[in-house]
Amino acid sequence: MVHHPVFKSLRPYLTLPFTLFSAVLAPFTLVSPGVAIDYNYGQCIADLLEVGLAADAVASACASALRPDQVGSCVLDVTTATEISAEVALAACSRDRRPLEVASCVVNIHNALAVGSSAAVLNHCHRSILPARYADCVIDTALVAEIATTESMALCIAAGYRPVDVAPSFIPAR
Repeated sequence: MVHHPVFKSLRPYLTLPFTLFSAVLAPFTLVSPGVAIDYNYGQCIADLLEVGLAADAVASACASALRPDQVGSCVLDVTTATEISAEVALAACSRDRRPLEVASCVVNIHNALAVGSSAAVLNHCHRSILPARYADCVIDTALVAEIATTESMALCIAAGYRPVDVAPSFIPAR
């Protein structure tokens, strides 16, 4: 049906509205002049070299990062606040889509709770979809419910809990 001669002759007229629509919306989809996006590769390299990583690993990590300045800051924050090695921190921060939230998650949990394993905290913060929210859950659960940090981390990362019979059912009862 698409290859019918009528459709071939109408093709220019059918694409015209979409072309005009996209031309009108194009200025609104671009970054506004007041917002500057700066992919600061130099800051990433400086931060990663500061924590003692090898130059070739630093160059590769910063070059392949979506937000290089955030990856460098994440590694620097994690290694400063914990005893995690720079290589482990780089592996977690460079593979996450929210590196700054991962760093704040790790730092906040370390500052608020007694942590047995920093690597476990980093692993859980990295695995979480929303690391900042995860940190709040872990800290509040551990402090208010007075349970161990590891148990609190396990409870907050679990996605298996699904509430049932919360909303009314529209299926008539027999």
